Amino acid sequence: MRARILCTVVAASLSLSCSVRLDFDRFVPGGGSFDGWYPDKSKVDGGVAPDIYVSPDSKLSGCNPMSFTLKQAPASEVYLVVDRSGSMAEKGTGSSVTKWAEMATAVDAALKQFQGNVKLGLLMYPVDNRCAVTGPQVTLGLSKINAILYHLNKAVPSGGTPTGAAISNAAQSLKDLGGKSTRKYLILATDGGPNCNYNLSATGGCKCKNATSKYCCTSYPAACYSGHTCLDETRTLKLITDLNNLDKISTFVIGLDGTAEYKQLLSEMAKAGGVPLKGSTISYYSASDLAGLKSALKSIVGSVISCEVLLESVPKQPDQVLIFLDGQKIARDKSKANGWDYTDSTYKKIKLYGKACEALQTGKNHKLTATFACDVN
Repeated sequence: MRARILCTVVAASLSLSCSVRLDFDRFVPGGGSFDGWYPDKSKVDGGVAPDIYVSPDSKLSGCNPMSFTLKQAPASEVYLVVDRSGSMAEKGTGSSVTKWAEMATAVDAALKQFQGNVKLGLLMYPVDNRCAVTGPQVTLGLSKINAILYHLNKAVPSGGTPTGAAISNAAQSLKDLGGKSTRKYLILATDGGPNCNYNLSATGGCKCKNATSKYCCTSYPAACYSGHTCLDETRTLKLITDLNNLDKISTFVIGLDGTAEYKQLLSEMAKAGGVPLKGSTISYYSASDLAGLKSALKSIVGSVISCEVLLESVPKQPDQVLIFLDGQKIARDKSKANGWDYTDSTYKKIKLYGKACEALQTGKNHKLTATFACDVN
């Protein structure tokens, strides 16, 4: 990052106005924070910070560039909660490979571009051929894609679908390992309805509200021989609802090939998670093939990259602030539709909207520039 003093003479008042331009040569949304002009690199995510230096002879009396610093919003924290049940070993519709192989391929293709922008982790479930859940297998970090792919490629699908327990474990890890002020998310990817609740009873047959009666037993068309084969809808919905409302952990839901019978429940889960798919007749991301799964993952992870940028100090002339993205001026838009604006009347934070925000959420590197005006005596 480099700072330059830009001065102009205002003829009307004959006063000298000075601008401080802060250039981020590599602006990575969510990649850390810059608390001063000579940062301790060990305190920045990944141990890396851009070089920040202001030449002493560039300072002018009454115009101090150290007063203005851009501070990136903390990286969002996200666990991939991936269904490893036995049905994931089946080939997807129209596919020559298993649904599990498609999952690994989609993660590799869709998420590498976000490395360094989002803290990712992985929890696969179950970990045995029944209903056991442990984990996570990969804890949160900015550079965990290779570790996630290692575990996905190594695992073999087997067992039931203990979605409730998996969500609970992943959420607890977010609470234990995550930052206090960071946004937290789960991305649930499953090819069936949740089960493995041994507190349910199969006496008289499984019963549910969010699937047709024959699919209340998730082992259909086999007989409902135990309560753990019943659709675990009530517990799972309550878990997701409480996480969103009480713990501020949102849950995205991706339904893979095989979830058509449970689309009502998955839609309710997505709405309970607080981040439902919009503009569709269903509220979850339907990914019945590899292309759909890639698209869903890319869209979801991109959306959690923050478009907010903190101002370390309040500009004395907030209406004279200029914002540039990759050298192109972004217009201030008080309607918050397409451009940038302050988030509130404190002028401590700006947010990008529309195409500017979308550019940051691609995961690619960008240069964000802020020019602040200040008076020189």
